[in-house]
Amino acid sequence: MEEPALPLGVSCYSKYSSTDTLLTSVTSESGSACRHVMPAGREVRRLSLSQRLRRRKDVLHQRKCIVDISFVLGLTGIVFVIADTELRFSQTISEDSAFSLLLKVLTSVSTACLLLSIIAYHDWRLAMTITKWFKLVFEIIICSFHPLPFHLFSFPTTIVRDGTGGTQVLQKAWLPVNGVLTILMFLRLYLLGRFVVVHSRLFLDTSVQSLGALSRVKINAQFVFRALMSTSPMLVLGSWMVGTFFINSWNLRVCEVYTDPDSQFAMFGQSMWLTAVTFLTVGYGDLVPRSYCARVIASLTGLMGVGSMALSVAVLAKKLEQSRAEKYVHTFVQQVELDKKRKHAAADVVKQAFHIMRHKREGKVHNSSDVIRHRSRMLQAIRVMQEARFHKTALAEFTVGTVEVNTGVNSMQDTVSNIQHEQRTLGQRVANLETLTLAMSRQVMEIRDMLKDKDA
Repeated sequence: MEEPALPLGVSCYSKYSSTDTLLTSVTSESGSACRHVMPAGREVRRLSLSQRLRRRKDVLHQRKCIVDISFVLGLTGIVFVIADTELRFSQTISEDSAFSLLLKVLTSVSTACLLLSIIAYHDWRLAMTITKWFKLVFEIIICSFHPLPFHLFSFPTTIVRDGTGGTQVLQKAWLPVNGVLTILMFLRLYLLGRFVVVHSRLFLDTSVQSLGALSRVKINAQFVFRALMSTSPMLVLGSWMVGTFFINSWNLRVCEVYTDPDSQFAMFGQSMWLTAVTFLTVGYGDLVPRSYCARVIASLTGLMGVGSMALSVAVLAKKLEQSRAEKYVHTFVQQVELDKKRKHAAADVVKQAFHIMRHKREGKVHNSSDVIRHRSRMLQAIRVMQEARFHKTALAEFTVGTVEVNTGVNSMQDTVSNIQHEQRTLGQRVANLETLTLAMSRQVMEIRDMLKDKDA
């Protein structure tokens, strides 16, 4: 959707025929500072870093203005189409009326201006690759969908009607081409994503772009949307779900009313209810789309609902999960409570043991009621003490995470390094001791030889 970065100024790519002469020099911008034919020894005028940054800022501002214009034109065309369709569905105007024709003409004009802005958005000063040409053609095709001012042909389709005896009968119907183009016109809402990207601080900040270039991370649309999902997941998912709900409800109603003007989905509330139960994968079965066009939209709504619910569950689980600091605090509190519980149980064990000893000194037998009662309490206190110790051990093992494992590995590595250093030191000392022993042995041999010579 968006290029990762823009060049910081003029880039010249030169071809050499020899070491003395430059044959050609291709610039990335008309009127740039690079010269086409230059003899050897001539200096090429280059832009400074501040000039290149200023030029890049101007290009980004220009692209942002083009995206704003494209977004406004796209929304304007959709508003004109929705107004024309709703007025005709409510029978306020007819399809051949002058006001309907005016709205369609305005839609066509806004679409033509939108196509020009799309062409202007793709920077012709940069080298156009096959991928960029494909993106340009694909965007032009998507943004060119709109209902035309004149009536086109209708192609046959099939709707399902209730027959006698609870059976369903397939009946032939006609779906206007302008109805299909009205539904396909909502594909241009991808411009909303581009609008969000070019107004993001992550995309406009030069320091972020430089950091991404040094880290080999592309600061593009995917990076911006992942950052938004990380910082504001509920806002992104909520906007996506609400927009999908209303757009699919309206498109389903358009399909049903175009194929069958007497459809029960002429009321917008009926289509909203069917979209809601389909999006939430409930499917009560009280309302069923009759046309194949509406069934396709209902199927896509179900798929979107499954994906949105999965993302919502993941985001909710992440939000409910405790942070590392919160987990440490909670674990510490639990360990303190378990320590108190174990100490109280140990005190109960000692207390019940003293009671048993006192009763035995008083002459009571071991199967008396008082001795049995205190012995039962002592066994219960011992069991509580053992359970507290077990839960504390399990809690300590549960709190071990990646950070603790990393700390343990680093500590073990430091210990191993210290042991290896001590081994090397010990080996050096042993080698020095061996050298000293050999020297002493040689000296002893020399003294023995001297004594033998003296005796002789």
